[in-house]
Amino acid sequence: MTAIASGRFRTRAGTLEYAHVSGDGGPALCLLHGLGARWQTFRLLMRTLGPGWNIYAPDLRGHGRSDWVAGHYALSDFAADIEQFLTEVVAEPVVLVGHSMGGWISAMVAAARPEQVRGVVIVDSALYRLSQGQREAMIPYANPNHAMRSIAVSLRLADPELNQRWVEGRNQREQDPDEMLSRLRCPVLLIQGDPAAGALMAPAHVPRALSRLAHGSHVFVPGAGHAVHADAPGPVADALREFIAQRVQNSELNGEVR
Repeated sequence: MTAIASGRFRTRAGTLEYAHVSGDGGPALCLLHGLGARWQTFRLLMRTLGPGWNIYAPDLRGHGRSDWVAGHYALSDFAADIEQFLTEVVAEPVVLVGHSMGGWISAMVAAARPEQVRGVVIVDSALYRLSQGQREAMIPYANPNHAMRSIAVSLRLADPELNQRWVEGRNQREQDPDEMLSRLRCPVLLIQGDPAAGALMAPAHVPRALSRLAHGSHVFVPGAGHAVHADAPGPVADALREFIAQRVQNSELNGEVR
């Protein structure tokens, strides 16, 4: 893989750090991490994809090396940053790949800016309203004292306010998932991890999500936990390649999108 470069981008609210791999004219991907993470969560996937991809991976506001913006961590705030990032940095139609909260942000951006988004890949997002019990079960993922070693550094860098929003369930209340998905007209791929390994995309909710998508498809990755792209980068890379070749490019050739 080509070396990963870093950059800084000034949004209307603060500065985002981002990683970039030049693909010399290849398909453009924008990778959006989940709550409490940073762009490095996609490093294995980027390596597995190999050369020929023009990849952008920003740290969302309040995460990683990006600025904290106290009081402004609504899903719409994250989406506004990414819309500006796509316009001013990526500057070409892109496939958005979002993990967990990043999947929600990807869908919101694609609905608002369809001319900028060729397709959306939602990686193990909870595309339903979490119950209080489900939110409480996920609290250890946002607690550096109990976190998996692989994300502990990311959590130490993140604004503590993000954890509080999660515990209170505010992000989940800000966007109706059914309405969000029904607005998408581009091809969408749902990549589901294995609930037995801790994944959040529940099997019962996949058909519901697909029924609301104009051009939806689904891949299940057995044995992979919530961080499917890190647990199983090979299957996720294969699914991405097939999705772009078979769904995105065919939709564009057939005039199904836009």
